[in-house]
Formats: sequence, C-alpha cells, structure tokens
Amino acid sequence: MAGEDAERVWWERTAPLRPGEAALRRAVLVDPAPGRVRAALEDDFHHFEIEIAHAGGIITAVSATTIRHPWTTCAGAGPLLVERLRGRRLADAAAFDSPYAHCTHLYDLAGLAASRACTERPVLFRQVVTDAVDGRREALIDRDGAPVHAWTLDRETILPPHPYAGRNLRALRQWVTELDPGEAEAALLLRRAVFISIGRTFDPDVQRDVPTPPPGACFTHQPENFDPDARARGSRRDFSKGGAGPLADRIAALAEQ
Repeated sequence: MAGEDAERVWWERTAPLRPGEAALRRAVLVDPAPGRVRAALEDDFHHFEIEIAHAGGIITAVSATTIRHPWTTCAGAGPLLVERLRGRRLADAAAFDSPYAHCTHLYDLAGLAASRACTERPVLFRQVVTDAVDGRREALIDRDGAPVHAWTLDRETILPPHPYAGRNLRALRQWVTELDPGEAEAALLLRRAVFISIGRTFDPDVQRDVPTPPPGACFTHQPENFDPDARARGSRRDFSKGGAGPLADRIAALAEQ
C-alpha cells in the first residue's frame, strides 16, 4: 500500500475518532541503522529532525534540524543540543543535561533516538489528542499501528474505567515505573502531546495576548532568549483538515524502502 494511502487508512481506523475530528495529531519516527539513528517528529506546531552517529556506545556526531516551530528563537536550540550531546554515552542521552535549557521536543527526541539506536527496525508512533469539550478529551497513541494507550481525560487526569483512573499526567514520572518499558515509553510521548495540545485553543497569528510557558520552561523561554515578538507567523498546521498527515513524506519514503 502506498505510504499516503496507508497513512489515511491508519487515521480512519483510529477509534474512537472520526476522520476529520478536531484534534492535535503528532507523529514520531525513529529509523536506526548500523552506527547511526535518525528521528523526526511533527505536529501542528513543530517539525524537528535529528541524526545521531555512534560507536561503542558513545555519540560521535549529532545533527539537529528545526524545520517548523512556534518561535523564531527556537532555531537556536539545535546548535546547543549538538554541542552538549556530542561525546555523551547513548545510555545517558535521556538525561544528559537540564531539559529546560533546551527545546523540550528536541531533547525528548534525542533521548528517544538514543534509546533505540541499537534496535533493528524503524518504529512509528502516532498520537491523537482531541480538542477539549468541557475539559474532557481523548488521547491515543499507537506504535506501528498497534494501540498502546487510550485515555479519556478530565483536563490532565485519567478518567474511569481506565486502570490508572485518577492519575494525573503532571505526576506521570512518579508512577510511570509501574508500566512495562514499552508502555512507559509511549505514555511519556503521549503526555507531551496532551500538554502541547492546549496550543490549538488560540491562534498567535491573529492574537497578541496568548498563553506562553513560564520563564525558564525551555530554550526559547530562558530569560536571555525570550522575545515576545519572535512568533514564527504562519508556521502552524491543522492536520484535522485532511490531506497528508504529520511526517507523511518520511513515512512514505520509509514504506518504499
């Protein structure tokens, strides 16, 4: 099946969503090969890619590309990540530095890529977080088309009848150790998608006063980097409106290999 057709079928089969339902859609792809691993993520607000070369468990080279992002200052996060990650052990990449000094998405992507650098096949995660109605929303993640988590949320709290009903995603790192490694990996990815989905409630291209993370929350919001006029106008996508989904080109190219 052609990559674009396969992707359309995946979205249409992602219960309980209806095709075209208003939601954040995010894809994360990790593609390992001997001595290197590539990873990419895309959603409504972001598109980042990273490549890590490694030998003997040590990161020998890093490249990071910031293709689409909500602030023009986000582009400066790539060189910082490259500088600080090179020479580290693969095993340390998930916690090699303060995440707040970096673009949180690049930092997460680097850790995921490093953790899967020595695996044998690509892996694709797709996440969907519906727009909230009276504070309630659905959050789903698949791994290579197989469902991993499906949460009904009240704000950031998982609702019954889920086994983890009552748990809050803000405290996920306190209880994620109760999950098996594959479930934990997916839960952390889905949590990030839930947190950023709030961005769909405003349009910075037409609104001046919009919510922003607190000072120091990430690279762009470090006091020395923050510029309230540095919005990357016109950078957003709404994958709810149909057409190719996030990372469609990357997915299609991988399917043709």
